Amino acid sequence: MEYKEILIEVLKAVIVAIASVLGYKLITRDYGKSSKVRRQAYTDELTGKGNRYLFYSDLDKLIEQNKNIAVGFMDLDGFKQINDALGHDIGDEVLKNMALKFDEVLPANARAYRLGGDEFAIIINQINSKEEVILILENLKSVMNKPMMIDNNNISIEYSLGVVLSIDKKYERKDLVNYADNAMYYIKEHGGNDYYFHNDSLKAQLDNNIKMENDLKRAYENGEFGISLQPRINVADTSKIGFEALLNWNHPVLGQLEAAYFINQAEVMGLTIKLDEYVLKTVCEKIIDFKDKGYDNVQIAVNISNKNAFKKEFVDTICDIISSYELPENSLQVEMTGNLEINKLETYKLMFERLKSIGVNIVISNFEIKPESLEVFKELPIDEVKISTGILSSDLINDVVFTDLLKLSKDLGYKVIVGKISDDKKLVKAITNNADKIQGNFLFKKMDENLAEEVLVNYGTYRLRIEEIIANARKIK
Repeated sequence: MEYKEILIEVLKAVIVAIASVLGYKLITRDYGKSSKVRRQAYTDELTGKGNRYLFYSDLDKLIEQNKNIAVGFMDLDGFKQINDALGHDIGDEVLKNMALKFDEVLPANARAYRLGGDEFAIIINQINSKEEVILILENLKSVMNKPMMIDNNNISIEYSLGVVLSIDKKYERKDLVNYADNAMYYIKEHGGNDYYFHNDSLKAQLDNNIKMENDLKRAYENGEFGISLQPRINVADTSKIGFEALLNWNHPVLGQLEAAYFINQAEVMGLTIKLDEYVLKTVCEKIIDFKDKGYDNVQIAVNISNKNAFKKEFVDTICDIISSYELPENSLQVEMTGNLEINKLETYKLMFERLKSIGVNIVISNFEIKPESLEVFKELPIDEVKISTGILSSDLINDVVFTDLLKLSKDLGYKVIVGKISDDKKLVKAITNNADKIQGNFLFKKMDENLAEEVLVNYGTYRLRIEEIIANARKIK
């Protein structure tokens, strides 16, 4: 112990002794320990950076002092895959390396924080212009793009960084956090591995999202949703006709909106569960209605959100709904997009097997042949796949890819639906490559329930025309 420390301890003992003689009870504090505890409370243990609590504390102080600042939120893209593939110890080393990258490039007026997981924040203080901030972010970008060597693993990390400036405009804490966070998600959805500044157009978009969220809540309560049906033709046996049920929103101001316009926002709100249940009930009732009118050879497909398949309660509910109707065998199809997660294989398998046990066909749309896709699909009880002609163009390579994709799908034992047929060239391509079913605006546009029934009533006439179109397509090489 150094002389200075010994002297401090002696003085403490003398003070305590004097206080005891005088009859005072002395309360002592270990200031060094208190300071250490405070540091620990505001420091991320893994990286040594400030944590979420320090970030908010610093941000509040700078706002109170009316400082010109830039606030950034950063996510590491693909960090989960690194953890899954190489283990959490390697993941921890990646996060430590991130802290070193910040130390290497951030100037004295900037500070980095680890908010948790792979989320970081940056505050740049005393700024005068956006160009100042861009210079710092470009330096950071050059360092971020350098690979890390960890345990003989050459690891490249990508990131998404959203930034908001508080120079001319002053914001409250919640606004700065929300704007930086939203800018981060914007760049993540548009390719990532870069930074993006919050701006008025993004704010307008976010304001629109908030308005849409309120409108969607009202729409569900007011029953503004409906379905359209688009015919799906069986090529080998044209006596069989099916439909795909497509959700739409009958907006009181904007008119009928397709699902693509609002489904992402509905998913964020957790509304897709209710919408999936609504579409399923509507379709089951329509199948029974068609059956009662003598059309018992009609099949209708409903689209189900992939994310909802993970929820046992949802699967129980849709199975209960289907079982409550006496549907003709294979009259109902459940369609899901092809981006199935390989680590959720057992979940999908259980769901599909349950659905098939009650007479439901399974369709995978947006089907792609990738090694990970094949690993998933070969284990699942899938009946049909749907391939879009959207892949077709004047590019010969795309043409070959479409042909090979359809052939391989057939080789795997699936029936193949070719959708989005919008002209005779795409129809010919589907027919000459032995598609089992065809669908698209060139054949039939989507229609409301009444027009769909009219197609069934007059299908004898339609069928002759369809067979002629198919026969002509087969003649073209």
